[in-house]
Amino acid sequence: MEIKGIIKYILVVLAIVIVGFLLQTTVFPHVELAGVTPNIMVIIITSYGLMRGRKQGMIIGFCSGLILDFFSGTTFGLYAILYLYLGFLCGLFKKLFFGDDIKLPLAVIGLSDLIYGIAVFVVLFLFRGRYDFLFYLTNLILPEVTYTILVAIPIYYVILKINQRLDKDNKRSSRKLV
Repeated sequence: MEIKGIIKYILVVLAIVIVGFLLQTTVFPHVELAGVTPNIMVIIITSYGLMRGRKQGMIIGFCSGLILDFFSGTTFGLYAILYLYLGFLCGLFKKLFFGDDIKLPLAVIGLSDLIYGIAVFVVLFLFRGRYDFLFYLTNLILPEVTYTILVAIPIYYVILKINQRLDKDNKRSSRKLV
């Protein structure tokens, strides 16, 4: 991949992460269902982990988490580390990934959001003496997982098409060099 292609890829991914962050923090809080909002960042991180592998999943996860940490006001680094691990775990499924088959991405997105919800419960609630996991699971985690999966369908396809276009442009520009 040439330098121009790398820069273009980084700028496109950065734009996707920023748009995802803005959607998650400004738009979707006004479109709550059952008191929860979808986790757009998990959709983005999972999609890139599946499409690009562990390393890029981790990088995108860490950077997305830093953005969220910077603006959330909670323990700084929590989301960066959590999203980094999610990007790594999703990257493990890259060998099973076929772009247009949406079953695996939706299953992995749901699993990622479930892991995310449990990790947030452990760090932010359990360590502070709030032990009602069943309440948290049934009233927050599972509804959020469901909502995230529903919202993931169009977002995943947009990310997929953008990545396919970037790959196509990159192959075209590398053929010109040969």
